[in-house]
Amino acid sequence: MKKIVLLMAILSQILSAKVLSATYEVSFGIFQTMGVADARFEIKDDQTYTIRIEAKTTGIAKVLSGNRIEIYESRGTVRNGKLLPDMYSKVRKNNSKKVTKIYTFDHVNKVVWKETIEGNERNKEPYDFYAAEDILTLFFNIDTYLKTRQDRVLHAIGGSGKDGRIDVVFPNSKVLKEMKKELDREDGEFLKVVLNDRIFSSANGELLINLGSDGLCDKAVLEDVLLFGDVVGVRVR
Repeated sequence: MKKIVLLMAILSQILSAKVLSATYEVSFGIFQTMGVADARFEIKDDQTYTIRIEAKTTGIAKVLSGNRIEIYESRGTVRNGKLLPDMYSKVRKNNSKKVTKIYTFDHVNKVVWKETIEGNERNKEPYDFYAAEDILTLFFNIDTYLKTRQDRVLHAIGGSGKDGRIDVVFPNSKVLKEMKKELDREDGEFLKVVLNDRIFSSANGELLINLGSDGLCDKAVLEDVLLFGDVVGVRVR
């Protein structure tokens, strides 16, 4: 489910909007819809922001996962047109278990604190590395990198567990043609995002992304997963 959320998180920032929301459906190869994710982005007084994504399994996946739900949230400030997180959290729960992880940013001292809450147990410690963004703010800030269309190596809390590395790759003309065919789209912005982490059976988590004319992710594809084909996320609202 974490990876489904990452598919849904490939959104570009639209800071002129006070509230922005979208709904996505995720299918897995020969299976129909396996999950639904609702994303909401809100800015208050052009100074603070909130991003919230709630993903839940549906159909047979809901039965097999025990009604799994995941909630990802980022809160922080808007500085020079970019989102800077103060807190990033993720909640994973099903019918029998709930785990909450809260990441608090100390940008001055370049430290991120991680607190894990499971049942009655709480543990807080410095995280393995510092990054100025989390996975949600990174993708809402991505228009900063679209301006130059240069391949980038970025880092975010919620990316690769080793160092948060995320690669953004802009396709050349030949690859672009192939991506348009694969995504069945002609318009908008096209890019590949490498999460540098395992997604199902994909070692590096390479996603093909299409951003719509409104700046939102229109479709994302993770190719050749296990024996069933592609994992596909499509905006439906």
